[in-house]
Parts: sequence; structure tokens; C-alpha cells
Amino acid sequence: MNKLKILLLLPLFLFASCVDEEDTLGIDLVDENDKLNVGLLKDVEMSSSFFREDSLLTANYRYNVLGEYKDENFGAVSSIIFTQLCLSSPAEDFSSFDIDSICLTLAYSGGYSKDTALLAKEMQVSVYELNEVIDSTKKYSFSDVSANAIPIYSNSSEIIDVNKDIVIGTDTLDPHLRLKITNSEFCQKISSFQGNNDAFQELIKGLKIVAERKDNDGFMAYVDMTSAATGLTIYYVKDDKKQTYKINFPEKGNRFMKYGYNFTGTAINNINTDTLGINGEYIYLGNMGISMAKIDIDEQAFMSYWRDSINKGVENNNVAINRAVIEIPLADMNPGLLPVLKILAYRQYVANGDTTLVLIHDAQVSDTYYDGRYEHTTNSYRITATMHFENYINGNIDNLDLYLIPDERRSSANRVILNGVNHPTNPIKMRITYSKPK
Repeated sequence: MNKLKILLLLPLFLFASCVDEEDTLGIDLVDENDKLNVGLLKDVEMSSSFFREDSLLTANYRYNVLGEYKDENFGAVSSIIFTQLCLSSPAEDFSSFDIDSICLTLAYSGGYSKDTALLAKEMQVSVYELNEVIDSTKKYSFSDVSANAIPIYSNSSEIIDVNKDIVIGTDTLDPHLRLKITNSEFCQKISSFQGNNDAFQELIKGLKIVAERKDNDGFMAYVDMTSAATGLTIYYVKDDKKQTYKINFPEKGNRFMKYGYNFTGTAINNINTDTLGINGEYIYLGNMGISMAKIDIDEQAFMSYWRDSINKGVENNNVAINRAVIEIPLADMNPGLLPVLKILAYRQYVANGDTTLVLIHDAQVSDTYYDGRYEHTTNSYRITATMHFENYINGNIDNLDLYLIPDERRSSANRVILNGVNHPTNPIKMRITYSKPK
């Protein structure tokens, strides 16, 4: 049978492999001369492990995480926001303003809490003025910038409520954190400023914004850094009229998040950039650079079986993969919180001697095709890797190993515990449905 006939028949078997029915569904409807052998490969040798991300770029992302959260499985993780300030006009003369107050506002886009139904928490919130410029190298989660020891704002009992609207007079505003800055030295700098944006950034080098937990659990607030409701607002009177002036956070400037970790007393206490949990019983996968995972597939064993048992020694590969799916079950020991919404699969890519991670081709097609999302009915994640295996068999890539990284890992605090390859009762499963001429 020619290649065209094989290609025309593939959709039939692709459909069959997507449902929980026999992989030979519909084979009796095909002409005897055109029938294909449909097979299922489940015994792919692999191992699983997880490890820390050694660096995570956090500069200039729209959604930032602010706060500190702790649970018994992943320990404590914190996120501090460092940001430059930008005038909303080319130049300004604040000395001509009769300034009434200065307010820092942060628009919420959500949050993360032990009680997912109650997204509000009392936190210790502090804001510090930076005493050094945020340069372009300050863009990773481990970066730091020197700040003044005395905060320009501090409240040991700030209520962060990401669902509560803010009412000011007759106006009802979307939920946001609203902090009135009263530090006299900082306010004096603002009120006496005259000049352009470069001069302003030399005078006010930026802000460090911190929210610390007051109880054992803590809270993570998600902040929209480019929202019109986010920034520093000056309230003033000019020409007998009440007016406002907005000082923005830069959309594409110098700002980033700094993450902190404390894994003491947890199952991942010894986690670092080396692999942990190599026995593969569990995988701890956490956002904000906590951890990523690796599925190590034995390429030699896979190709040996593929050539000898499936392709039957035919020189040119004439076997078509209908679908390759990896199912990763959620562990029973999860902390009862929202798992990561989606897991992305990456592979190693080497160019000019440098090794980096790139999305597998399947993940670049579409969300519907690739999937990768948590499925409530099966209590697992399903990842499509059809093109990944086809590319390896056809010699387009030289490594089958998969690196699993949570999506939105910079903008949410979600985490999940997964069953690994060596889980005793419900391990990671791989199903490769293929077809070949009869």
C-alpha cells in the first residue's frame, strides 16, 4: 500500500486512540488490501526525578506575586517586588502642586491561600525606597537591590483581600492594595521635584515592596503591574481643583521579583540543582522556581524494541505513531490546594555549544491538541508527545527526555505532588498507539 493510503487512514486511528475503546475500532470497515496493523506500546523504560531551577528570569512580567506562603510539603516561599518608577509625562514640576497625599496602589489579579474560598489575609506590609539604581542585570529571582533600612510605609496588620472592591466616596473601584505614603523625607523629595524622567529616576531610584506572613500559612497576592490602577498616585490641588498625577511602574523597564525559599522540615529539604527523589516514587512540582521535573526515557531500549519488534527490521521506518500520551497521576498526599493549572513539556536543544530547553513540538501546536492540564475526572495530567516521538524516530531530534515545568510559574504560587514512575500502585503511564501496513 502506498504512503497516501496510510496518511488517509491515520485520522481514523487517531480518533480511535483518543477514546477509551479498542484501538482497532473501525478496522472491519477498511478494504482487506488496505488494512493496517494497529498496535499499542505501553512498556517504555523511563525514570523520573525533580530538582530546583538554578535561575528564573522574573523581569518585566505583567503579573507579579507578592507575599509569603508556607505548607508542610513545600516549605515557605516568598516573593518581593523591586520596581523602578516612571513619570507619566516627559517632564513635570511637582513644586507647583499643592500636594494633599501620595498613595501606592497595586491592582489584584487573584491570590493563593490555604483556604481557597477565603482569599483575604492579614499581612505585614512594608515599602522601602531603593538607594541604588536597578540596572539591566537585575532580572533574576535571586537578584537583590540595596534599599534604605527605614520603610516609607509599614503596617503590621494590613488586610490583603483580592475579592473586595474599594469604595472611595461615591466611587467603587476594583480590588487593589492601597497604601498611603506618609514618610516625610520621601514626600518632600516628590513635592520639590522639577525635571524630566531621567532626573526623577536619579532622585527616586525605585521601590522594594514586601508582604510577610503573620500566621503559619501566609498568603500570596497576584498583582497586575501594568494595570491603570497600579502605581504611585499624587493627589493635589491646582487652580482650586482637585487633581491626580500618576507615577507608573515601567511596562518594559527595570523591575523584577526576588524569590526566597525555606524547605526546612519538608520532604524536599535537601532540594538543590541536583536531582532529588531519583527513586521516582513522587514528583514535587512547584511554581516560582521551587522545582521542575525530568522524565528520563531510555532511548536505546526504546529504539531497539521499535526496530526489532515493531518495525521488524525494515530499513525505512514505515510505522506511523497515531498518538503518544503520558498520563501523570496526582498523588494522594497533595496538600488540598489548587494544583498547577498546566504542565508544559520541554526538551533539550543544543545550538552553538549552548544547551537550553525548548517546548516539544506538540506543545507548540495548540492547547487542545497538547492538553497538559489537570483533569478532574481522571485526577491526572495528560501530555501529548506524538510529534516528539516521531521526531526522534525520524532522526530530527537526538533526545527523548522530557522536562516538566509548570505554566505560569512566575505569576502564581500553585504547586502539586505527582506520582512518579516507581509509584507502587499508580505510576506515570505512557501509551503509544501506532499503525503499519499489514
